[in-house]
Amino acid sequence: MKNIMVSLCLSAVLSAQSFDTFLQKALNNSPYLKANILEIDKSELYGELLQRYKNPTLSLELSRFELSRGRSDNGYRTAITQPLRLWGVGNDKENLAYANKSERKSFVAFNRALFIKKLSLLYLEYVQNSALTTLAKQELEISKKILHISKERYKEGTIAKVKYLVTKIDLQRVQNLYNEQRAKKISTYYKLLSFAGENEELSLDEDYLFKRASHLTYNNSAELHYMKKRVQKQKAQAKLNTNKIEWVNLYAEYENEPDQDIYRAGVNIPLALFNAKKEEYSIAKLQAKQSEYRVQSNEINLSLELKRILKELRVLEELKVSMNELYQSQKELLHMYEEGYKIANIKLVELQNIKSRMIQTKEKSIEIMKNIQTNIVQYNYAVGAYNE
Repeated sequence: MKNIMVSLCLSAVLSAQSFDTFLQKALNNSPYLKANILEIDKSELYGELLQRYKNPTLSLELSRFELSRGRSDNGYRTAITQPLRLWGVGNDKENLAYANKSERKSFVAFNRALFIKKLSLLYLEYVQNSALTTLAKQELEISKKILHISKERYKEGTIAKVKYLVTKIDLQRVQNLYNEQRAKKISTYYKLLSFAGENEELSLDEDYLFKRASHLTYNNSAELHYMKKRVQKQKAQAKLNTNKIEWVNLYAEYENEPDQDIYRAGVNIPLALFNAKKEEYSIAKLQAKQSEYRVQSNEINLSLELKRILKELRVLEELKVSMNELYQSQKELLHMYEEGYKIANIKLVELQNIKSRMIQTKEKSIEIMKNIQTNIVQYNYAVGAYNE
């Protein structure tokens, strides 16, 4: 029976899906990302819409002429008008269409990188809660062991009933904490699956470690690239708005009257007297300037963020080693105190304190490990490691 259980556990470990596989599957199947990719198709249609010509207008008229001496006759008029785009406006619209498409492409890339970052952080949250659940189970086993020792000593009459009840109550407390932690693990697990667009339960490898992309700089940031493309789009919009007049109407008409035929051709030219599009140009120019300042602010923030992460990682790595050493010492001490409690050389309160401190140390170690991995994920996102 023992061999069967070991085989089942080994099978579960071997079948656990790696984070890389899980991530790739999410990138391929996520409805959220599929919706974002459609932004590129929309931008192409927007470019065609922006550059298309206006339709011509056909006018038809029927006239009746009352002539002298009671006579009358009919006539008619037909005219066609075609809006013509002025020279130079077409180039500005083409530039705006190209800038808009580039901006949408960078937006899609930015959202993809942001998706990877959020998914990675959710994975780390799940791993942390899984580790805390394992720790809570470990504490539960220790509490059961202490309760068993207390029960035996109570039966032997070497401790009072109140001390036995204290260990029994402590076991109930630890059992409740264990169940609470199990609930948190379940919550983070399904939150991770939901964000990934995964509707089937699966086993995930919990030992994955993120590696820092040390060869990249913040200039590769997907967010920064997107912000710069927005500036280019706003400048293209401002350039288009410098055209006070975009269209003129070319017309031709033929008019038939009883005693003559009339042919006309001409151009209707709008006069930009009251609406010279000054406001539109100024607004677009101000928006571009605002975005340029935001790009500068983002560059400063990214630079400082990377410096912070690198310094914090150095401290956390040292703290991780120190915490692991402390945990091992406390674990060894706990074992000694358990043996001492069996033979009444150690007080119960001392044993409980050692156990609590050991558990707290392990909790801090788990938190430190999560902070290290979180910083690595944030660093990789900032330097564009998650770009396509």
